[in-house]
Amino acid sequence: MKSMLGIVVLALALVTGMRTASADQPPAPEIQRFADLILYRLDLGEHVAAWKWRHGRPIEDLEQEARVLDAAAAQAETSGLDFPTARPFLSAQMEASKAVQRRWFAVWKTNGLPAAQPDLDLNSVLRPSIARAGDAILAQLVLVRPLLDVPDQRDHLLSILNTAAHQRGLAPGALSGIAETARKVAYAAQGSLLDRIMARKQLRVGTTGDYAPFTIRTADGWSGIDVDLARNLAASMDVELVFVQTTWPTLMQDLKSSKFDIGMGGISRTQERQREAFQSRSYLNDGKTPIVRCGDEQKYDTLEEINRKGVKVIVNPGGTNERFAQAKLLNADVTVFPDNTRIFDEVAAGRADVMVTDKIEVQWQAARNPKLCAAMKGAFNLTEKAYVMPQDEALLRAVDAWLDKITADGTLKATFDKYLKKAPAPAANNHDPSSRTGAAAAK
Repeated sequence: MKSMLGIVVLALALVTGMRTASADQPPAPEIQRFADLILYRLDLGEHVAAWKWRHGRPIEDLEQEARVLDAAAAQAETSGLDFPTARPFLSAQMEASKAVQRRWFAVWKTNGLPAAQPDLDLNSVLRPSIARAGDAILAQLVLVRPLLDVPDQRDHLLSILNTAAHQRGLAPGALSGIAETARKVAYAAQGSLLDRIMARKQLRVGTTGDYAPFTIRTADGWSGIDVDLARNLAASMDVELVFVQTTWPTLMQDLKSSKFDIGMGGISRTQERQREAFQSRSYLNDGKTPIVRCGDEQKYDTLEEINRKGVKVIVNPGGTNERFAQAKLLNADVTVFPDNTRIFDEVAAGRADVMVTDKIEVQWQAARNPKLCAAMKGAFNLTEKAYVMPQDEALLRAVDAWLDKITADGTLKATFDKYLKKAPAPAANNHDPSSRTGAAAAK
């Protein structure tokens, strides 16, 4: 309570133009805590350098750095800080960490890596530790931001960081950019998520990359119906598009954690999702249907034939394919297979008899694998594809209006046709209210 009162007093002093700190006033505890967190994160750079040295990795990994910076800037916004002004502060910390790593590389090039140097794994230990430190720094920045407008307190932070740079063998002023950019971080403007997207000029789209033909990720990048449509949506908003990798089991948690602004990629309208988030109007009607090895179509073209003991059903985890199996296939031998990019190979190879999934995916896979066939022309139910987003009415209205536009001008149909030349797609929803079903099973 006392520390918060101190912040309020300092902030009021700024408004009235009063000088609240004398030249010999010690740093406020909040400033010292802020500096300590920054230096803790900085010192993790030695262990990162050791891992890279041992594994022959370069200090710079620009793609990884961009991903980390995007995620950290999004977390800053979630913490109540302004996305554009927080980004330089986060970047300054990243550059300081690389300076630490270069310094240690220079030492080890001359003296070798000491045998006593701890061997900490980059992915399982160091990156999670850096992420936790980053979250703590942002939380502390929210508290100290008013103090950074007080010259003496700002000077204390700069002095602490410059002393630390000298102690760590870094160039003079190597850490001064952290203090300067911290002072420039603003609080996030109030308003809708749509307002924040437009202010930061960036739309973050969460997608799994494992659900053809909607979202496909390979070494060559992203493709698919919803990938193309995401690019169209971002262009219509005149903002940068950033894809954020998610998974079916973590989709909703990632959305609620603000890792992305909108989820796209063959996501179905469900009551469960609509309790936690908003979903756009549907842009495709679909349904669950079985895919089997060619020649087995008549063996597994009804639920009764599939839902029998001894029938090997395979399903991917976390989506409504798994929930459909749990609800409708209680007697079958159901196996959960974790890799959605290879799951159809299990059916083709005879290690599974049936997979029940969305009709559009069955058509896509059957058209591309001569060993696989749709077991029926219809579907066991009727579902709708839609986009999922936080409960922000302005963003929902904007997305629905964009869907109306691309439906009317033919962009939606043309995008489906591009990816389904060998396999006719289920009819794209033409926004006729009579086509809305409210069905709840889908990817």
